[in-house]
Amino acid sequence: MVTPAEEPCRKCEEFDLDEAVARAEHDASRETDCRVLRRRHWQADHGGQQP
Repeated sequence: MVTPAEEPCRKCEEFDLDEAVARAEHDASRETDCRVLRRRHWQADHGGQQP
């Protein structure tokens, strides 16, 4: 949950959207790619594991 003081990360939102589109298009490989890239981004830019 995002508190009012926190702004959502645009890159995280892009990965979420890309994953949703891939799911709608039944592209399991792209779905997996989005999850992996989001996890790497989270570790590099947010300092750890996703909540």
